[in-house]
This record gives sequence, structure tokens and C-alpha cells, in this order.
Amino acid sequence: MKKKSLMALGLALLLGLTACGGSTGSTGKPKNDTVTLQFWGWGDDVEASVFQEITDQFNETVGKEKNITVKYVQKASSSYSSDTALALSGNHTPDIVYVEDKYVKSWADAGYLAQLDSGEFSGFDFTNENGEMWESGISRYRFDSETATSDEDASLWALPKDIGPTVLYYNSSYLKELGITEISVAEEELDAYNTANGTSYLAKGYDADARVFNNRIAMAWDEVVELAKEMQKIDGCDYGYYNEWWYAYGWSVGGDVVEYMDEGYYKFTLNDKSANYIVKDDVESVEINGTTYKAGELISYTDKAALKDTDKQNLNELPSMYDAFLEFVALTAKEGSVVGTMSDGTDKLGYGVSMGANSLGTADAEDYFISGKFGMFVDGRWEVPTLRENMSESDKWGAGSWNVAPLPVYKEYDASGNVTVHGVAAGHSGSVGLAIADGSENKEAAFEFLKFVAGEEGQKAQSLAGFAIPNQTALSNDEEIFLQTSQDPANAIVFVEAAAVQRPGDWWSLTDSSWIDDWANYLNYTVRENKATVNEMFDKYYDATQEKLYKYTGYSNE
Repeated sequence: MKKKSLMALGLALLLGLTACGGSTGSTGKPKNDTVTLQFWGWGDDVEASVFQEITDQFNETVGKEKNITVKYVQKASSSYSSDTALALSGNHTPDIVYVEDKYVKSWADAGYLAQLDSGEFSGFDFTNENGEMWESGISRYRFDSETATSDEDASLWALPKDIGPTVLYYNSSYLKELGITEISVAEEELDAYNTANGTSYLAKGYDADARVFNNRIAMAWDEVVELAKEMQKIDGCDYGYYNEWWYAYGWSVGGDVVEYMDEGYYKFTLNDKSANYIVKDDVESVEINGTTYKAGELISYTDKAALKDTDKQNLNELPSMYDAFLEFVALTAKEGSVVGTMSDGTDKLGYGVSMGANSLGTADAEDYFISGKFGMFVDGRWEVPTLRENMSESDKWGAGSWNVAPLPVYKEYDASGNVTVHGVAAGHSGSVGLAIADGSENKEAAFEFLKFVAGEEGQKAQSLAGFAIPNQTALSNDEEIFLQTSQDPANAIVFVEAAAVQRPGDWWSLTDSSWIDDWANYLNYTVRENKATVNEMFDKYYDATQEKLYKYTGYSNE
């Protein structure tokens, strides 16, 4: 699936949810009266075909048993959200709709959606107590309108149709051309691998000295740049790396674009220059500001402000959010050009290994990857069917010509190449939820269909088509249903590992994106096109963005 038409994504819903109904539905109709539901979906021909099959399967099984018939209506992807929002605001609504995670808060706030954990649907378990679903999936559909927050106690407005973690796609053929050995060995298995093979590979994603690439270990920030520059030596590879999202960089070190403050407002923190901290790996736990942190856990934004010098002996210092953001912007900046001023006062210089979004234009990153112009790019599972068709099955590339690896993670090494300081695996995932229109007259019947799509049968159908990772952990680790290691990409386990840690992008943080649009457009079309520095961006937009953030919670700064 193309990201512009699908944003296919996935989550984990508990297996075996059962309805709480009695002898009548929510309309009071006897169960022997068939209820007909209208389900609005979108997608290209592949997804539409899959969802028609899922609908037919429901109608023949659960639907036949419970006298429910669902009619699937395919809508245009380009206008789906606006058309559906308009329909939901009227008197004649569809019963079941898709809701992108970035719209769930505004639609819930507007009263368009039925609250799924309300008394009307009592008897359903939406917790993650037995670990069967991706918490990163279900949590993004929770929202409390009064506080504008999404904690675990907030109301639930949709079930995840899918989850789409982002990973690093790379050209294996280019590695061979460069004489780089490609291995696939998890860090915990590396010692045994070295012993068995007489090698001495380090726990690195890319070791330039040894000329080895390990797709089971995340590259450090500098390793990505180094490999990208290597790939750019190949004729036809214009850019070694393409990534349009800063999330993996900032979140890897504990930074973020916005933080909720105890005073009841959101703070714009993309340019926060204070260092971040993580508990050392050899420290069992540490208590900071009343919160207990375990080894390898990042200290929260509010807690790090309360750090004492005695606390820091148990912590490793990580880069600030601002410095992580500069690292991301440097990817597209011309090599040697000034991107901005680092927290320590030095200039951050560009790498020249990536292309800006404006330069990419209307093309998709996978098109450049397929042509060979990109050596690596970041995107989601929905790219797999396209790459299988256009690379694995092509005369130019062939099977095994591409694969996937984890997103970069911040790391520091000692002189022997051992990791001394590290961030955490991070990144963003997109997701589409299944929601019930508040105007539906058959909500309980609609919920039966939601459970079916988010349950085992619905998830298997999407996964077998190649464009989605199941929302259930057991299915995600199944060789036939998802991993499919006999097909490209053989390293599909990376998607599973990413789904466990990834979260929605900044578009999800608040009820709309008005606080994002101005600076983000300037970032993408001016800063990342080498027409302005990061310093100029914040000088221009920081104050106005913060004023907009105050309004989301009605906070007065006077």
C-alpha cells in the first residue's frame, strides 16, 4: 500500500472478546430481524479486495449467527476523512468508519464517535493485562476531551484496524557492490555466531572498518551517514538515505516536540537544549522526583528538571532534543553548510546524504528506491507489496535485492568499539482505527464487526496480503501469517520489534495540527531545502507556536 493512500498500520486486540448483548440489539429489534450496517472504507484495489473478503466472511459467519449484514462501501482515499467527517456531522451516518489516529481526538471532541468503553459496550476487556495486543496501538485511540490528554484512563473511541511501524529499507545489491558483508544476527546471538564462524564482529549495525552490515542491530547516527556516503559512490545512487521524519532521532534520546506540564499546558520543546538522561544498564533502578526508573529507561521531561547531582551518577547523559533535531536536519543540508548552532555553541554542519521533501515533489520515496536513486529510506510495512512486485520480481534487481533493518539509535562507543552510552529504539507508526458513528442506530451490531476485523480473522487477511502487520503479537510472530521469511523482506521480525516501541507522530498530540503547520512547512520547504537555518526557524515560529499551545487547555500565561 502506498502511504498516501493507506497509511496501513496495526495493533493488538485481545482475542476472544465476547458481546454482552441480551435478546435485543441497541435498537430493541428481536435478534431474528436482520440488521444491515454500512461500512465505509478506503484503499487501493488490493486493500478494497481484502476488505470486501473480510466483510463477506463476517456476513457468512458471525453475521449469519447474529442476523447482521455488513455492506462495504469503498470511498475515495484522497477525500475520505473530510467526506466522512461531513457525513458524521449529519443525520444519516454510516455505521462503521475508518478514523486515522491523527483525527480521532477531533472527531471524538466533535461528538462524531461512539465511546467504546461506555456502559453501552460493558463487558468488554480493553486492557493489555495478558500482553496480546500492542499497547502502542490501542493507547492512541484514547482521549479525554476535558483535559486534552490520552492517558490509560481516557475514553476509548476506536479499535485498531492495523498498525504500521516504520523501519529502514535498504538496497542489499548495493552492499554487495560495495564489498560489504551482510549478516542477520541479533546482538544476544553475536558471540555464538562469531565463535561458530571464526569472526570477531562487533555489535554494530554498520562497521566500516570490518566492512560488515548487520540488519538485526540498529545503526548509530554516524553509521547511517557513513553508509549513505558509501552508497552515493555507486553510479545512479543520488542519495544514500531518505527520511522525512525526525521522530526516531528525538525520541531515541528522550526528547519530544511537545510536553504536557503540571501547570496544565503544553510546552513546545523541539528546541529544548537541556541534556536528556537514561538509567545506566548496570543500575537496577533509581528513584527520581518520586518516580522509579529501571535500567535503560529514559528520564521524563518533568523529572529531569528535578535531578540532583547525586542522581546523575546512576545515569548516562544523552543529547538534547535540539541537538537531535539538528542531526536530523543535517541529513538534507549540503555537505559542510551550517544547519544551526548546537547546544554547546558550535556549528552543526550538513551531511548531504538525503533529499528534502520539496525536492522529492509529488514522487514517493519508494519510487526513488526502486529506481536506485535512494540507497536506503524510512517507511512503513505498506511498502512491501510494491517492492515485492517492482524489485523482488524485476529483471533489474531480483529476489533478495532489498531488506529491512531497525531505525537508527543514538550510540557512543569506546576505543574498542563497545557501546558505552546509548539511547532507546524509537520511531513512529501510523494507524487507522475502526470506529462506530455516534449516530448509528445499531451500535452493538457494529461492534461485532469491529471485533471481527480487529480480531484474528480480519488481521490474518490483511497480513497475508502483505501490507499490514497484525495487531496481535502472536499473529505477528507467525511465519505463515506475517513473517513470511521465504519472501522479501526476509528480516520481517524488525517490523514486530518496531511495533512494540513505536508511537504516533506529532499530528496525533492534540486535537488538530494548527500548532504544527506553520513551522513544519517552513522546516520542510525552507530549512531542509538549505534556504534557512534551524535557528532562523525557531526565531520566526517559536513564540507563535507556544501561544497556540496554551489555547488547547485554556491556559492563561498572563
